[in-house]
Amino acid sequence: MRISKYLLGFALLALGMSMTSCDQENEGAIYTSNNKNVSWEQKALSTTTAENEIVVPVMITRNVKDGELTVNYTVENSDPDVLSDDCNGKVTFANGESTAFVRVKAQNMEKGSTYTYTMNLDDATIDPDETLNKVTKSVTVQIISDYTWVDAGTCTFIDGNFSEEGQETIEDVPVVKALEATNPLIFRIIEPYQMLFAGTDDEKYFTDADNIEFYLDPQGNPLYIKNGAYVAGYTIDYFTDQYLRYCYFLREGNLFTVGHLLGVDGTPTYVGGFQFIYDPVL
Repeated sequence: MRISKYLLGFALLALGMSMTSCDQENEGAIYTSNNKNVSWEQKALSTTTAENEIVVPVMITRNVKDGELTVNYTVENSDPDVLSDDCNGKVTFANGESTAFVRVKAQNMEKGSTYTYTMNLDDATIDPDETLNKVTKSVTVQIISDYTWVDAGTCTFIDGNFSEEGQETIEDVPVVKALEATNPLIFRIIEPYQMLFAGTDDEKYFTDADNIEFYLDPQGNPLYIKNGAYVAGYTIDYFTDQYLRYCYFLREGNLFTVGHLLGVDGTPTYVGGFQFIYDPVL
């Protein structure tokens, strides 16, 4: 239902007038706190990069700005040879500062790998104020070292899941290849469902669909599809290591056939599948 901009504006104006005309004598005292309430700004940060090095700034806050304050934290590091930070377990707020930063640095990352760096504030330095705000004691930084993706031609994509006619085909769907991956070879079919249903009444249901990532051996033989995707409210579950009657990845000439399950609320519920015609760039 649409709301008239004029009526909405009038309502907001009236609300503003009513608020400014309140009896100021009945206003309560503004709550202030002397607790430090030291907290990470977020519980988690995630970034994906194709660069060899990256620095991720992580904000930490406090309620009381007066005086210098040093805060201690401990670290859980998935790979100390790759991840480090510039504060080494201590971050200091200068007098008058309510925010500070710990800069997490990643270097010498291996392509296709995921790294995590969790920082936990010491209980003794948090000094929480439950009325003002619940503190975030831990923050996890996730850094994904992505491949360099290069053009690998196009494919013809054949939907077997969502077409009312049972199958629908679209040509010239872009395919990219991970430059650094040689065994296995890694490919992505770029937004096939978005292209398939573009301009139709169903388009809105497919705007969040994932790329389809598939893996071949160096000779171009099918290995597996990356487990998990989201399309039109369903999860596409490949399970190529189980449910073999329904989940498979086959090749005959340049025709690739994929069988999978469609999940509802995280539970595999329906049998599905699709095909694509593609001459792999090996």
